[in-house]
Amino acid sequence: MKYREQMSFSIYEYDLNKFDKSWDNVRSFVQRHQLDGIELLVNFEEVPAEIPADLVSSVHLPSFMGWYRLWEDENFRVPEEIPDESLKYFYGGKSRNEVVSNFCEAISYASVLKPAYGVFHAAYTEIGTAFKKIQPYSDKEILEGTAEFLNEVASRFPGGEPPFDIYIENLWYPGLTFLDSDAAAKFVDKLEFKNWKLLLDTGHLMNATCSCNDEEEAIDIVLELLGKLDENILEKIAGIHFHLSTSGNYQNEMEEPENYPRMTLEEKYSCIYELLKNVDQHRPFSSERCREIVDFVSPDFVTHELPGMSAEEIENRISRQRRALHF
Repeated sequence: MKYREQMSFSIYEYDLNKFDKSWDNVRSFVQRHQLDGIELLVNFEEVPAEIPADLVSSVHLPSFMGWYRLWEDENFRVPEEIPDESLKYFYGGKSRNEVVSNFCEAISYASVLKPAYGVFHAAYTEIGTAFKKIQPYSDKEILEGTAEFLNEVASRFPGGEPPFDIYIENLWYPGLTFLDSDAAAKFVDKLEFKNWKLLLDTGHLMNATCSCNDEEEAIDIVLELLGKLDENILEKIAGIHFHLSTSGNYQNEMEEPENYPRMTLEEKYSCIYELLKNVDQHRPFSSERCREIVDFVSPDFVTHELPGMSAEEIENRISRQRRALHF
């Protein structure tokens, strides 16, 4: 089976600083690990000219998980605690039209890199609901809104198609989780454009079950869930974000911090950062059985989504996972 391997990276300085602020060092790293490029996290701004386009094989478009409130409720107003410079990253904009326009602009900016695809998170949560075990909206509601949103986005490009494929990714918050094959099938049936595929994030699927506590168990659960997907859905999974997350016990025991509603935005964001870090662990696989997941899906792209505090840590994590994958 032939697929392209990538590592996740971003346009932000904190990632490049790990490689001594040198894109040549990033290129050497990619070549040393026999990778085909990077999946580059972009934002709502123009892509810096110094980023080598030939190193970027795909992009991860910016996330704004509170968008659904604006989409379904025209009377909703973004909370005043959200500063203007951060608003796009929480809600995508101040109105339905702004969310669509801002996302279209992000796609247009990213298109200069000529990526094979751009990742979109089909999910919803907000600062106030991040810790809630019962979210205010269902998967069905979020998926219906996501189809409407993506159809509107696509319609604004020439020919009604975005300039590159949109890979729609699963999360563990309401939306696309891959826990319900019927919900996924109904969702994709509502997409009115052609340039889309699905992307499986292995760690996110593990998180969605709230029951993965060790690696072998997690691999078994993922394979079982993938086996329950409709064949048409499975065939549409063209990419994998590949990493391990065994946070089931943590998720089941986790509670919203005391006084959370009365915290400042900065304090809340710090709590959410710790929550996401503990739930979505992004650990490397070590069991050679991890390849069973890749073999089952037969994707076009596998992205090693293994961030680290230094280039050395990233190297150790990617090396470990690639040894397991190619044992």
